[in-house]
Amino acid sequence: MSLLENLKNWFGFGSPGSRPTATLTTESPLPDKPVAAHPVPAPAGPPPAAQRREQLIRFIVSKLRIYQNEPDTVPVGIRLGILSSDPEEQALYKVALWASQPGKFQQELSRQLADNYITLPKNWLFDYTFFADELPASTYRDGNISLFIVDSSKPDDTPVLGKLITLVGQTRQPEYLLDPTRQTSFCIGRGQTTQTNSGRVRTNDIVIVNDDDPDFDAQRGKGNGAVSRAHASIRYDSVQRRYALLVDPGGLPASGNKTKIIHPDDTIERADIATLVYPLQSGDQIELGGEVLLLFELQ
Repeated sequence: MSLLENLKNWFGFGSPGSRPTATLTTESPLPDKPVAAHPVPAPAGPPPAAQRREQLIRFIVSKLRIYQNEPDTVPVGIRLGILSSDPEEQALYKVALWASQPGKFQQELSRQLADNYITLPKNWLFDYTFFADELPASTYRDGNISLFIVDSSKPDDTPVLGKLITLVGQTRQPEYLLDPTRQTSFCIGRGQTTQTNSGRVRTNDIVIVNDDDPDFDAQRGKGNGAVSRAHASIRYDSVQRRYALLVDPGGLPASGNKTKIIHPDDTIERADIATLVYPLQSGDQIELGGEVLLLFELQ
């Protein structure tokens, strides 16, 4: 191409096909910068169990204010009732009540009562029970919580009779009457007698038939061997007029064993802490060693 034609093209006088074309370049878009994820802030305030614990203590202290500076008239115990059939809610209450640390909630409650000039007697009683249908008769009530004041000035000496009925397994008797006028503690174990680690001979009141017993039935008693010779005890509290299960060393996981309470609402409570009192309600089923099942009823 001549110099003249180049000049024409340069100034736009040339033919379209001969004009130089600009090369378009496309750049790939820049990658998006990663957006930092913002952590979800934790809920403000104390944890749920601490809040529930504070509510319970505040409720109890408020109802006991009438005993401020009245050491001669204070109650000898209090009984807390909790209306709940939800396992998650019950678990929350158990954490709030320090169920895994027996006596801790009672100590904290004593401290806060003392801060409000309410001094309960030495060895005062504290207990709590879950109810699925309705709360029992009580002195005070607030929503799903009831408080019963155990007053020594108005004792109720009428004993409450209980009964154990064998549902699964073989026991010496098909059912046992629990009569507090005769005794207040009933030992449960395999065989009539056994010797404890201390050398003391223990006599079982509710006897799980051993396989060397002449009356042993291999069909009915096939799971009896899972029960310890010193497995558990049922005790009657004459002040609170109620029964409770206590697990003896032979019925604890440390001895390779297990004990459960199956409540009427089908919730399961593992009784696996020594010295802890597990209140019983009518209709509870006590499972021993995962094999033997006893039904507890009030007369």
